[in-house]
Amino acid sequence: MQNKQYKNILSDLEAEVDIEQSFIISRDGLLISAEACSGTSPEAMAAMTATLLGAAETAMDEIGSGVPSHIIVDTKKYSLIVMGAGPQALLAVVTGEDDFTKVREAMKKAARAIDEIL
Repeated sequence: MQNKQYKNILSDLEAEVDIEQSFIISRDGLLISAEACSGTSPEAMAAMTATLLGAAETAMDEIGSGVPSHIIVDTKKYSLIVMGAGPQALLAVVTGEDDFTKVREAMKKAARAIDEIL
């Protein structure tokens, strides 16, 4: 049942904003669910994304700045956006969308839904 709920959350997110790939990941880097991941290893993305957010949290803690609400890795073609989805999960998307505010707002809504399930 949960897997279907996760798939619905990711499908709704992709319908709302321009998302190429999306992932729900445990805080320790295990894949929970993924959508539209052709050409990508979802398990590898899960591990790398959790490591990326963990490193950002550690770096910000080191300078006494608090926990980041999200991180963005921006390239010419795509951006990777990662945010917490409660204490047990992360939400990561690959997007070509230039309006990060729109994507982040849609992700926040999806993150709340993920947190309610876990």
